[in-house]
Amino acid sequence: MKDNNRKITSSRIWQVCSHIRGVMPDTQMQQVVIAFTFLRRIDCIIGKYAEKSQEFYQKNYERLSDETLDKKLRDISGGYSFYNYSGYTLSNILLSNNSIEVVLNTYLQGFSKNVQEILAGMEFQQNLGILYRQSKYIVELFQLFSEMDLSNATIDNEEFIELVSSVFSLVGGLRISQFYSSLELSNLIGECLFSNNVCSENNNIVSIYDPVCGTGSMLAVAGEKAKTIVTHQDNISLNGQELAVFPCAIAKGLVLLSGNENSQVLYGNTLTDDFFPNSHFQYIVADMPLGLQWRPFKERIENESFDVKGRFHIGLPNVTDSQFLFIEHILSKMDVMGSRAAFITNSFVLWGGNAASGESRIRRWMFENDLVETIIALPSGMLAATNIPVYLWILSNKKNQDQKGRVCLIDLTIQEEKGSRISIGEGFVKSAVSLYKSWSNSPMSKIVNNEQFGFYEVNLLEDGKKKETVTISLDTDINEFVAKERQPYAKGEITVDYSSVEKGFTIQFNEFFQTEEIDIPSLKDASSEMAQMIDAISSMKGIIEESLNLKENYSVPQNWREFPLRAVVEVTWGINRPPVPSDNGSGLPVLSVPYLRNPSNEEQHYSITPQTKCATHQDVLIIVKGANTGEIFKGIEGILPPSLASIRCANEDIVVPQYLYYLLKGYEKALMSQAKGSTIKSLVSKTILDLKCWIPTIDEQLRLVSYLDKVIGKIDNVAEVLGNAGNVFSEYRQTLIENVVHGRALI
Repeated sequence: MKDNNRKITSSRIWQVCSHIRGVMPDTQMQQVVIAFTFLRRIDCIIGKYAEKSQEFYQKNYERLSDETLDKKLRDISGGYSFYNYSGYTLSNILLSNNSIEVVLNTYLQGFSKNVQEILAGMEFQQNLGILYRQSKYIVELFQLFSEMDLSNATIDNEEFIELVSSVFSLVGGLRISQFYSSLELSNLIGECLFSNNVCSENNNIVSIYDPVCGTGSMLAVAGEKAKTIVTHQDNISLNGQELAVFPCAIAKGLVLLSGNENSQVLYGNTLTDDFFPNSHFQYIVADMPLGLQWRPFKERIENESFDVKGRFHIGLPNVTDSQFLFIEHILSKMDVMGSRAAFITNSFVLWGGNAASGESRIRRWMFENDLVETIIALPSGMLAATNIPVYLWILSNKKNQDQKGRVCLIDLTIQEEKGSRISIGEGFVKSAVSLYKSWSNSPMSKIVNNEQFGFYEVNLLEDGKKKETVTISLDTDINEFVAKERQPYAKGEITVDYSSVEKGFTIQFNEFFQTEEIDIPSLKDASSEMAQMIDAISSMKGIIEESLNLKENYSVPQNWREFPLRAVVEVTWGINRPPVPSDNGSGLPVLSVPYLRNPSNEEQHYSITPQTKCATHQDVLIIVKGANTGEIFKGIEGILPPSLASIRCANEDIVVPQYLYYLLKGYEKALMSQAKGSTIKSLVSKTILDLKCWIPTIDEQLRLVSYLDKVIGKIDNVAEVLGNAGNVFSEYRQTLIENVVHGRALI
């Protein structure tokens, strides 16, 4: 029921956005809508105390100190850490006889300083100035938001966090995917992190910290999960730091509603300005910024690394990647009395750098201090910003006896490797948490001794001259290795340069999950398989013919609604920026039309930068320039060139992501017909976004997806086996999709 309320509210906010779109730039519209969402939530919480707060303030503001007045107003407002003494709420502002501009200013000035600070970060006053010039929009905004029920009884804190996050997908302008962690990822981290209570019996305050908190969704969800180990929200202290102003303001708002009065989010660069210099925390969460360079403040980082008490004394990584610096920062914030940390990294953090590098030294420090408890390989789509492989690290300085000296590796991508996409939702999170809590060996989890990640890197000499550098596992004697593996095959005497010996640590994750499968089918098996394929082709004809029967007196079903694509999708365009080849095999391939038709693992990979535009498996791809302009493809992970654009679902209350590909494929011919150009065909954003489509109800979409997945899957399997001879099935495939998404197919 609550989830339904959130969807209804989200849909109403979308209506608000549609209503004022064009009145102001998208970025300002985003700020205004989010600010009003927070104001309405606050109103629903403390609005009932408005008159009492105003009466107390007017009687006492001249005789009480600011500190005492602040405390009393908090007490009057239900004990919350925020209040408003203006006497107004969103609901009654329009009832005043004064001008709305005067009343609104009084209302905003009546808020406690923490709320005013949040609104300032959202540039609320400046953005209202734009709307004042068209006063009808101000009035309508107040009317629309005052009708929304954002009370705790209707939408709890976790649902409100999700609601605020969904506004980002509804409103254009600032791209915040790099600042936002998905609810599923936040829930997974929170459930794993608080499965073990490290708080001492004498400490009734739980402290949680996020050094790169973005919009604060992960920090706020962690606060909700912490309620499983404390008795009251007042016992939860949430602390964060963020460099971007607007996301920081949102984080302040979520923390204000989720933490105690000591909770705070501070604005600034965590690496150069640690605003919690003497603080340590029991629980730490972080969704690391990927691909962030630290070259601009290299000197300050290096200076701190010389201090043995500084955050970066363990080692300095390459300036192109700041993830390891944030890990060192997290390590410095762990409470020696008991602390757990959970953070997201890419695969480079597992294995990047040689034994002498800063990267390896940081890994070595974590393993030799027995801090690494679990590392989880996450499935594609867990990050909003990228589809590259990512990993969840869980550290603990309070391991139980069974965990000491060991690490649990969990691979949640195994299903993907078998060719089936993993559905990420509440069920996935529950099963993943269950697997994590079991901390045992299974097909998807391996218990590994710390030493198995370690190695020696050493130079070997032949007759006194350097011959090669070798890597030797920690459980191998160096002299025995030389005697057995090198000396018998050398012309001169092989000796060890002991001054060169470096101890390193690396995590070759996949090696622990490799299984050797030998499948040699017998002739009987092959004959049986061929017979089954013939039967499949025969039955396919009947399925296709039945599916292509059209309804008599065709008309679009009455419960289908027509929407322009701009109401349900967002489009990301590829850019003409020469990619830089990746030296270490990381990064992504550039998506070309030939690659989309026949993906290959041998394709060159290129480095990802903050400017790179990427596509994910969740996107739908469209050719926007060239001979095949308008052609639609399923999403694939890679870098977008200028000839392609990715289309992503932006409003799941209207169309679900599973249906989006079929919807666009069904309107492929319409898109192709809109391509312009005498020599090189192309599409512009407006053409795509203005295309109107008939969209069924959510339940009907899911039914159609289930049907199409089954039938299209069979068609694709047959076409793949038949090769070029099976091209006729591609025609059947396209016609079937068109008839289904236009409501013509009799199914």
